[in-house]
Amino acid sequence: MPELELIELSTNDIQLALERLGYSIDEQGFVLDLNKKEVMCKYTQERVHIKTAAILPGSLLIINATPLSMAQYFLEYPNDE
Repeated sequence: MPELELIELSTNDIQLALERLGYSIDEQGFVLDLNKKEVMCKYTQERVHIKTAAILPGSLLIINATPLSMAQYFLEYPNDE
């Protein structure tokens, strides 16, 4: 089974990646979707801020990178390959 590898990006690199995917950042630092609506973390139900944003592999899921939300992600999307 291949090992899942996560990489840590600078805030600037995360912003660049999000912008390439069509997302934007508002003046307070929150991530906005294609319709300029705030992106909500699937697991914490809180707005995703650029300082805590995680773009997860195998999906286009953008969440707050807290220990709880990351654990929930790994439970929902196990690395079965």
